[in-house]
Parts: sequence; C-alpha cells; structure tokens
Amino acid sequence: MNNRILQGFFAGVIGAMILAAIMYSLQAANLSGTPGFVNIYRAAYGAGDSLTAHIFGALGFIIAGGLWAVLFVLIVREPTVWKGMLFGFVPTLFLWLVLAPLTGQPIFNGFTTRGILFPILYNVIVWGAVVGFLTRKLGLVR
Repeated sequence: MNNRILQGFFAGVIGAMILAAIMYSLQAANLSGTPGFVNIYRAAYGAGDSLTAHIFGALGFIIAGGLWAVLFVLIVREPTVWKGMLFGFVPTLFLWLVLAPLTGQPIFNGFTTRGILFPILYNVIVWGAVVGFLTRKLGLVR
C-alpha cells in the first residue's frame, strides 16, 4: 500500500510539473495570463507580484497534484489514462466550487469560456492523462 501511495504521489507531482511548465510557456508566449496557482497563493497570502508568489504558488500546486493523485490511486483499482482523465474532474470541481470562492472569484469562474475550458484542459486532459498513464506504467494494478 505504501509503495502505491508513493508511486501515485510521484505521478501526480510529475503531472503537475508538466502542467506548470505548460502554464508558464503559455504565459511567456502571451497566450495566457499568470498561472492560476500564483493567483491562489496571492489571494491567500497577499504576496503581490513577487517571485515568492511564483515559487510558493508553484510548489503548493505541485504538492497538491501529488496529493490528488494519491487519492486517485486509493480509489481507482486499475488505473488507465481514461480513468485518470475522468478523475481530473474532481480537482477541477474543487477549483470551481471551493478555491474560486475562497479567492474572491465566482463559482465555476463566472461561467466564462476561459474559466470553464482552461481548468478542463489543464486538470482533465493534461494532468489526468499523465497521472493515469504514469500510474498504469508504474504497475499500480491490484
């Protein structure tokens, strides 16, 4: 069981790191704004535009990705990419229904196209697929 938890955490961390790299790449190309995890850190700690917000926001995001993946491997008996993607809706709903209101945003990010599509793209398609793939590759089949 402990090995399964560690492997799940590893898969989630890798998925979150890939996702953070994508978010920063889109920001650098002026295709997206500041990554959401930085804004969440700023809302929680009032860090402004400092490098601290980016470092600790990204670190918290990566750890959260690992913890969500632990929940995934504890729930899902035989991980697959599709199951990982389906599970990706769980942290997406948490973002829309818990984190958004806690940071002063409306639920479901105000139902804007960007506020709905980006979390699905990021959490379901990217993170969920990576977690499902890696947990399957690591042999986390009971």
